Amino acid sequence: MSTRSDATDEGFWGDADDEVALERYRTLVETIDDGLYQLDADGNFVAVNDALVELTGYDRSELRGEHVSLLLDASDIESIERDLRDHVAAETGESLAFELGVRTADGDTVTCELRLSALTDDDELRGTIGVVRPRSKTTQSTALASARPSDASIDSVLDEANVGILVLDEHFDVRWLDETVEEFLGLDREAVVGRDKRTVIDESLRETFVEPDSFADTVRSAYEHGEYIDRLECRVTGTSDGDREGRWLEYQSKPISEGQYAGGRIEIYYDITDRKRSEDALQERQEAFQSLVDAVEEYAIFRLDPDGRIISWNKGAERIKGYDREEILGEHFSTFYTDEDRRDGVPERNLEMATENGSVEDEGWRVRQDGTRFWANVTITSVWDDDGIHRGYLKVTRDMTDRRKRERELETELQRILGRISDAFYAVDDQFRFTHVNERAEELLQRSEEELLGENIWDMFPSAAEIDEVWDAFHTALETQEPTNYELYYDTLDFRVEANLYPSETGISVYFRDVTERRERERELERTERRFEAIFEDPNILVGLLEPDGTVIDINQTAMEYIDADLDAVTGEPFWETPWWGAGEEVRVDVRKWTERAAAGEYVDFEADLTRPDGERYTLNGVFRPVTNDDGDVVSIVVSDRDITQRKRRERELEESEQRYRAISEYFPNGIVTLFDHDLTYTLAAGQGFDRLPVEPADLEGRSFYDVWPDEAVDELEPVLQAALDGEERSVELAYADREWVVHAVPVTDNRGDVFAGVTMAQDITQRKANQRKLEETIAQLEESNERLEQFAYAASHDLQEPLRMVSSYLQLIERRYADDLDEDGEEFLDYAVDGANRMRDMIDGLLEYSRVETRGQPLEPVDLDAVLDDVIEDLQFQIRETNAEITTERLPYVEGDASQLRQVLQNLLSNALEYSGDEPPRVHVDAERRGDEYVVSVRDEGIGIAPENHDSVFDVFQRLHSREAYDGTGIGLALCERIIERHGGEIWVDAAPGEGSTFSVTVPAAAPDDE
Repeated sequence: MSTRSDATDEGFWGDADDEVALERYRTLVETIDDGLYQLDADGNFVAVNDALVELTGYDRSELRGEHVSLLLDASDIESIERDLRDHVAAETGESLAFELGVRTADGDTVTCELRLSALTDDDELRGTIGVVRPRSKTTQSTALASARPSDASIDSVLDEANVGILVLDEHFDVRWLDETVEEFLGLDREAVVGRDKRTVIDESLRETFVEPDSFADTVRSAYEHGEYIDRLECRVTGTSDGDREGRWLEYQSKPISEGQYAGGRIEIYYDITDRKRSEDALQERQEAFQSLVDAVEEYAIFRLDPDGRIISWNKGAERIKGYDREEILGEHFSTFYTDEDRRDGVPERNLEMATENGSVEDEGWRVRQDGTRFWANVTITSVWDDDGIHRGYLKVTRDMTDRRKRERELETELQRILGRISDAFYAVDDQFRFTHVNERAEELLQRSEEELLGENIWDMFPSAAEIDEVWDAFHTALETQEPTNYELYYDTLDFRVEANLYPSETGISVYFRDVTERRERERELERTERRFEAIFEDPNILVGLLEPDGTVIDINQTAMEYIDADLDAVTGEPFWETPWWGAGEEVRVDVRKWTERAAAGEYVDFEADLTRPDGERYTLNGVFRPVTNDDGDVVSIVVSDRDITQRKRRERELEESEQRYRAISEYFPNGIVTLFDHDLTYTLAAGQGFDRLPVEPADLEGRSFYDVWPDEAVDELEPVLQAALDGEERSVELAYADREWVVHAVPVTDNRGDVFAGVTMAQDITQRKANQRKLEETIAQLEESNERLEQFAYAASHDLQEPLRMVSSYLQLIERRYADDLDEDGEEFLDYAVDGANRMRDMIDGLLEYSRVETRGQPLEPVDLDAVLDDVIEDLQFQIRETNAEITTERLPYVEGDASQLRQVLQNLLSNALEYSGDEPPRVHVDAERRGDEYVVSVRDEGIGIAPENHDSVFDVFQRLHSREAYDGTGIGLALCERIIERHGGEIWVDAAPGEGSTFSVTVPAAAPDDE
């Protein structure tokens, strides 16, 4: 049997016997990375290798005996068998190549290349041997249906992958390109499709690449010879307008062997910009690292391979160990170890620990090329690549011989030094047992060395073990071999302790001290610094810091705003020569003297009138304050001052104002005027009223209010004066020096409205109070007289009623009995008598009602005038119908009053309007208007009117403007209205003219909103 038609009788293994050849064959099969299988003539698997098992995911037992259709599509099998028959018949002796899809055990399809060889016997097909490998970019094969993806799958892949694809036909004309190619190369699809790719390169792409000639020559050569181009890296330039971005591309081009574009090519562009950047950065880092390693001479830095052999060598290694690069490379690193260490396996153990832990650090003796020893500190770090493969070690060695020598020298001096330590010191071993205690430690720990040596620190001071900070400091120091410290107040020993712990392999050395006083000084210093910082940054204070000799150290920003210079320009200059003090020599001399006095320890207050660069004048008030150390030496000077320009201006204004006050006050008649500040100290006192007091103005000015007046006057005046300083005006009446006074206190404010003083004006009201008392007595007498008059009027009207009723009764009796006997004159006389009696009765009733307005009225309360007016109109219905009157009204308000009396007022005014309407039917209008806290209620008619000269007299009692024959009435109605309105605190008046009607108006107080 042979694998091809031209096979010779001599086997592949030459003259080896069959058993040896078979073993070699098995070894070869298992060594091949590609999948390998054998099929019998029926297409069933006879043998498969491990690579095919791994590729398909099936077990070897699952494949043997199964038909090849388990892995291949039926259409692919049919194509293979057809080509295989033709191949055997042609006896070409070459293998067949296919590109197809292989199904895996989990249902996926892997695109592979299949090379197939026929097994024949006497030209009869006995089976096949196939080699399967995942698809290669460099091998030509026939693509079967299962290996050709659909257009949809291609589009999907291209959409998801940032890959540019371009397809050429057999003439190398562009048939298709995707959007990614357009983006990468700055091409326009419509302008490129159908054109020869070589022309496109010459006309459109030559300037696109950084090395256009090299790219063009490579592409043209591949086209001419049908070659593959695999992983050609090229760089695309960017455009200034941003249409094309500069980037690195990987270019691949391969011929198309079949299909629509057979004879053409497919070209692929991958964006590898990020990868190139990473590679460049890595190369730069590697070069920089190597340069750094080569430049370091204090350290021996070299690499070892996984077996510990030296593969690199720097200058530091050459200097420290004495070997040249050429003579040491390839040697084992144990060369540097002593014989003892090599016997003990120290080099190998160090490599093992570095491999297991990542790195290892060691100190010990090492041997130079000349045989001398040095004490070395060595770090060995294991090196692994990204795939987890061990690549060797990096070894760093430092010559520590000098340091070890110094440590030894220090150790020999330790006990002597410990004896001279001024701080408290003790040492404990790794079990925290005391091993040394000096005298200062005995004093602070309040235990002798004999009591402490050998004892555990936590047993001797159990309360310390309960403090986390102390416990952690000791254990951390011992575990990490790093120094620790703590500071805290320890109640047991009653002081603030500062402790520094220095560990060693055998224990801990503890240095501690009582820092109670120091800590308190530090806190005071911190408080002082915070105060100084607050002052230094205060926008209202100018602050400077000087050396004792007056040299400027620092000036705050507030002060710098007063001059036309930078801080750098004044720093380091003598303070008296800085721009703040102007060009005047006199001020500069003063500043220098102030500085010298402060340097001598004196606090120096100062005030200076200065000028800004823009010519504006200002005044500074401040102090030169010396700053001393613990020894009392002046170490610096702080100058702090405020701009008191506004205050000085106010003081001048106040002084001028006081002068004006004084001038006015001195001529203040019948009283006195005083001016006082917030301390209730008098700054001014004047007035003619001092002639009536036992004190003079000079007795008040400059003295406290409390020192001037007796206690009784102070108790009454103090609240008034304090109210003025709080911004309120207040008055009080009091008696002093046999006189009566009223004192008015008012605040005095500046332009900003701030109260800076108060003023009192006291007037002598002795005479006024006497007149007031007389007036009150007169009023009381009048009220008493009015009361008697009212009683008299009531009695008179009551007493007159009885004879008047008798007269009326007899007149009526005469009329009934003798009416027939009376002639015409008698009847007329009788009518006159009856009418006179009736009028007399009405006048008496009116007079009685007039006298009772004040005493018989109801309390004033909210009254709805609308409701009152409705009642009045209802009462006057007969007169309204009889006169055919028209009455219009606006809505009337709620007022404060006596409803019964207000009804009487409205009824009198409406009745008069109807009565005095003239010949036309009455037209009357009633309305009300708000005026402040009261309402004006008006009754307007279109009647006969009233002459101006009678506007006042119509309100007099019994005053009539018309004869009784023309108009009826008693002459009391309007007088009664006036008295009622006066009781309500209002007024009544009339606006009228003959023939133009009249308007009677009254004012009454408005009711409170809640009452309404």
